[in-house]
Amino acid sequence: MASILLCSAPLTGHVQPMLAIGRRLVTDGHDVAILTGRAFAERAERAGIRFVPLPPSCDYDDTRLDDRFPGRSRYPAFLRSLFDAERMFAALAGDQYRAVTAAVELVAADVVIVENLFMGALPLLTTEPDGRPDVFAVCTSPLMATSVDTAPFGPGLSPSTGPVSRTRNRLLNAGARRVVMRRAQRIASVETRRVIGSDPACFLLDWPLLADDTFVLTTHGFEYPRPDVDDRLSFVGPILPAAPRDWSTPPWWDRLITDRPVVLVTQGTLDNHDLGTLIDPTVDALADTDALVIAATGGRPADAVHSAPSNVVVTEFVPFSLLLPHVDVMVTNGGWGGVHFALSHGVPLVVAGSTEDKAEIGARVARSGAGIRIRTGSPSPAALRRAVSEVLADGRYAARARELAADLACHDATESIARRVREVAAST
Repeated sequence: MASILLCSAPLTGHVQPMLAIGRRLVTDGHDVAILTGRAFAERAERAGIRFVPLPPSCDYDDTRLDDRFPGRSRYPAFLRSLFDAERMFAALAGDQYRAVTAAVELVAADVVIVENLFMGALPLLTTEPDGRPDVFAVCTSPLMATSVDTAPFGPGLSPSTGPVSRTRNRLLNAGARRVVMRRAQRIASVETRRVIGSDPACFLLDWPLLADDTFVLTTHGFEYPRPDVDDRLSFVGPILPAAPRDWSTPPWWDRLITDRPVVLVTQGTLDNHDLGTLIDPTVDALADTDALVIAATGGRPADAVHSAPSNVVVTEFVPFSLLLPHVDVMVTNGGWGGVHFALSHGVPLVVAGSTEDKAEIGARVARSGAGIRIRTGSPSPAALRRAVSEVLADGRYAARARELAADLACHDATESIARRVREVAAST
């Protein structure tokens, strides 16, 4: 058996799939440790995974990001993404690298498995392969890597191929590196030189392509085709949490047994400080329709929703794996996990999100044919009503979502990664 070190930025949506991978590896008999934020120590230990804390310099609470990164919430969508790239990711690369190299020695790691926002992997993979363990990358978000077949990651531009379109992509990618992401790349370079004495081997967002294996947590049918890099990628499907074993159905559950269309609206568990951006306008949009609306606040109190007409149920938490078989359309700000939950149940989507990677996720939903993208994070009730009505009326959206569900069902991400670990362990 092997000693495995998992590494994750202290972000819930990135730590959870890494813990699922670790749980699967523990079942195989491997010794597994995870390097991440202290907030996840108990969850790691419950999974049988040894917890190794990140140093305070690169640890933070993802429910209180403004405490650690003052002013972050004041930036509009795209500028907030740049803020994150510079301060939350690139600026922490050096200290993360030192933490991972110390953890490799501590646990005598044979394999290091790193999620794609843990930027300490950039200096690690810039070093000579003979001086480190095998490194696997796990893309827990849309693939950010540069390709001649895609526009730069961030604004949600659709891919485009052909000679003219490839020229467009090259120009846009060059602009992204030299202008838009210039400061983030410079910070990453400074951090890399500080800890290993040389410049990084690649562009900041491209580091997963340097890994010995790169696992993408979706299917090829949902991600953009990239013929120039696809041979370095393994599409293994999403990792979605199971429903809690002790969860009991609430009194309103019987309302799901209906011929009325059921619409779920959610802003996830992190980007839900202001429910007026999506949940409230969706409630307003559908208040006088025959739809049953389930508004899931992601932990916010039910009274944070400004109104609840008779056709609306407000719930702080509901396991999506149990609810989605009853849902006809899901309205979401575009979280990676929530979108894959919907698609895995064949539920079409209306996506309205603009922060973090949500524009990119919305673009992929629209391109896949499984839903409609509204190009704003604060849509009007009228726009939401039109989009929901179109998805309900046009069966092609649901049909495409069912096709993607069948594709997703053919994948088992944790088994695919565990199989590769077994191969490495057998060769050492």
